[in-house]
Amino acid sequence: MKRFILAIITFITTSLCCYATTAQAIENPLAQTNNKFGIHILDTSELAKAQELVNSTGGDWGYVTIPIQATDRDKPKWQAFMQESKDKHIIPILRITTIPQGGTWQEGKDTDLVDFANFLNDLEWPVQNRYVIIFNEVNRSTEWGDKVDPAKYARILKNARTIFKERSDNFFIMPAGLDNALPTSSTSMRAQEYLRAMMVEDPAIWSYIDGWNSHSYPNPGFSAPPTQKGWTSITSYKTELAYIKIAQKPVFITETGWTTTKLTEDKRASYLETALNIWASDSNVVAVTPFLLTAGAGDFVPFSFTTNSGETTATYKTLQNFVKIPGKPTVTNNSPKSNTIIVNQDTDNAQLPTFRLNKALLKLENLFRQLLGISTKNYLTIGNSYLTVEVANNSKSWEKGLSGRQQLADGTGMFFIFPYEHIPLFWMKDMTFPIDIIWIKDQQIVDFTLNAPVPTGANKPTYSPRSPVNRVLEVPTGYIESHDLQIGDNVTLITE
Repeated sequence: MKRFILAIITFITTSLCCYATTAQAIENPLAQTNNKFGIHILDTSELAKAQELVNSTGGDWGYVTIPIQATDRDKPKWQAFMQESKDKHIIPILRITTIPQGGTWQEGKDTDLVDFANFLNDLEWPVQNRYVIIFNEVNRSTEWGDKVDPAKYARILKNARTIFKERSDNFFIMPAGLDNALPTSSTSMRAQEYLRAMMVEDPAIWSYIDGWNSHSYPNPGFSAPPTQKGWTSITSYKTELAYIKIAQKPVFITETGWTTTKLTEDKRASYLETALNIWASDSNVVAVTPFLLTAGAGDFVPFSFTTNSGETTATYKTLQNFVKIPGKPTVTNNSPKSNTIIVNQDTDNAQLPTFRLNKALLKLENLFRQLLGISTKNYLTIGNSYLTVEVANNSKSWEKGLSGRQQLADGTGMFFIFPYEHIPLFWMKDMTFPIDIIWIKDQQIVDFTLNAPVPTGANKPTYSPRSPVNRVLEVPTGYIESHDLQIGDNVTLITE
């Protein structure tokens, strides 16, 4: 039977192609009007107090970061939190955690990710982007099963993208913030070494995340001035991104702040005001949620913005009085949103009579392709020519690409559709033939990579455009020159 189906596909692929759609996905938070200020909370009951702080002085749709434990997947509780967040115009950032055991937290597992993804996907979130952080300060052994294992965490992070995006493309995946003040020891690893070890395990590791998460604490002793720079500063995210040498991603500072252990409350408030101005002027920073609104008791008390009696501190008033702006995220409907959108419509193009005549045949081909788990095909116009393309519009197909194939026939290509504009990282892993890469923003060519060769050594080069894109087309090498394609040419994917 399988041989028969493959034979039918072989026959049908001599025709043209049909339509496909892409799933709705995250929006670029840097492209939206945004109130970047927020606060870190520990309990869902703190939301009302958080709103008074982060949506003050002209602000709207501020942020809260809140941890959710594996033992706390209570749907009525968290759905009520999501609804209250929507009512109070708060954007939640959820940091998933494992289970505490003694003085440590259990090591994260893929099964944890599956359970969290299923649970969080069942909730109706207040805004389109579903911000999720994958565990916490994993370069500290007490946060990862009493050991430090950057290779394991790299694999977990990669799997997290696949697992969450399979359920909804609206999940916005961020890595664990690291403790940049830690040395390398039997119980910890310097942040630099940890990041390097992750990249050794998987050179493409940063292509799996949507935004950068940083714990930009002013160290040593949570008491350094806000003007300090480097790994242990309130702008350590800049040092982190420069160290791993990737294109700028939206930055979320989900933990930061000073303590009263070494500073007076007035000094702490003064430092925060300087820092707020620094972060406000940085266009790459999406959100800042200082640690911590309410500590209650224990080691976190010196960080708290409120006292045990509920009174607000000078630090609280500094953040509350800081001038903010109203954010404008895409707010969800009360009913679950459809995951389907149409990429483009253009069935009146005079160049496409054969396409119209073979539409039914191409639908049949795609039916068999879906049965075999093969990418569906579309018709695409580029410049003054057209191509038959396979569409890659999810994490599995992005990762697979054209790897392992023997050739790409003339007149065909692979069309990658991404949910938002960014600077993607492409490489030629397991490729057996060279290609041209066409970088596209919406429906317009913005950059080219000519003749990306088959890799020959252990170090495989990566390829990126010079500006953000949300579409990429891979074609046989030489196609760009032979068809005289130019920057600014239009690219149109034909759909029904």
